Amino acid sequence: MARLSLLLLPLALLAVACESDPSTTLGPQDDDGADGNDDGNDGDGSGASSGDGGSAQGGEGPGIDPALADREVDYNEALRTASLKLVRRLPSLTQIKKVRDADDPKEAYTEELDAMLADPAFNGRMIKFWRDTMRMGGDGLDTAPVLAAKIMAEGRPFTDLFTATTGNCPSYDGTAGTFADADCASGAPVQAGVLTDPAVQRQFYGNMAFRRVRWIQETFYCSKMPAEISDSPLQVDGKDYTAPYPFDSISSSPINFLDTQSVVCANCHQTLNRVAPLFANFDADGMWQAGIAVQTPLAPEPVTTERTHWLPDGTPTAWRADVPVADLAELGQALAEDPQVGECVVARMWNFALSKEDIVVDLATVPYGVVEPHVTEFDTNGQDLKQVLRGIFLSEDFVSF
Repeated sequence: MARLSLLLLPLALLAVACESDPSTTLGPQDDDGADGNDDGNDGDGSGASSGDGGSAQGGEGPGIDPALADREVDYNEALRTASLKLVRRLPSLTQIKKVRDADDPKEAYTEELDAMLADPAFNGRMIKFWRDTMRMGGDGLDTAPVLAAKIMAEGRPFTDLFTATTGNCPSYDGTAGTFADADCASGAPVQAGVLTDPAVQRQFYGNMAFRRVRWIQETFYCSKMPAEISDSPLQVDGKDYTAPYPFDSISSSPINFLDTQSVVCANCHQTLNRVAPLFANFDADGMWQAGIAVQTPLAPEPVTTERTHWLPDGTPTAWRADVPVADLAELGQALAEDPQVGECVVARMWNFALSKEDIVVDLATVPYGVVEPHVTEFDTNGQDLKQVLRGIFLSEDFVSF
């Protein structure tokens, strides 16, 4: 029995996750404010960030610190903070004097900001940011963070991160400050950006491929499981069943994902079980195999997972209840078209600029009303995340102290 308990521990942890707040991190329902961590994780002493994520404009309203109304625009302080953030060095005396003595300080600051965004040092900063965000890096695990940074540096649609069919495993020469293209060599039958990166699959290998699904959910959707909430929850054995699928549409054997003794496991697993089979053929080294290469944790020994361990025969895989996907290429396209993914990556840029911590790990959530203008820019500028970041560094929230 002790062995069984240890083998089922990953699933027990997933069950505990089902008890967490099912609300998503971002969305119009969060407009009334949310608390974030205002500690400057880069040691830049940034005063631009409000403690509750509120806008610099106004300073009144629910959850808004009245002190925000007392802040003043200071482009020299913004220059210092931006320089530390974007290129990891203090501005030179020449740069400081240029902004300080300019007839139009905003224009002078904007020129310096654009120079920073074009500096090779910016590429290194973005690689570090995506390493931290993706929980990857070193020992052959840099390709996904480097791809994200490369896409930003080149001004490409950020959704290429999920849909790129070539060049999805690049490298970076920190000395020269240059990227080098390379294709992922996982052996997968299709290529789909980071979704078919063997380093990602190796890093997040685990029972029944659930860790791989959670990585996608938490990194690019900015929320933990459960991922989907029905408008009309049901009562099952006296507990709330909140997923938008028929309750018995996932498997109950050999692991009973319909168990309701402590929590309603299906609240999380309705989504997990529909996405995980798409990643199941990647083995522990991140290489694609002809058959399923993950295990189901059973006693006395784990067994190779079968498709019916996740879903009954005939049940299709899906990203969301109304978004069926048959393979990783279709999953990548679904992620690219999901507006919540765009909101998530824009909010991550906001937290980077405003010295806040991680949205999921540290609960440094961002009210949707704060980032809405930047989400709109992301949607209308070809999903150029570098330009969105530029807009954040020019925003009144960032330049006010």
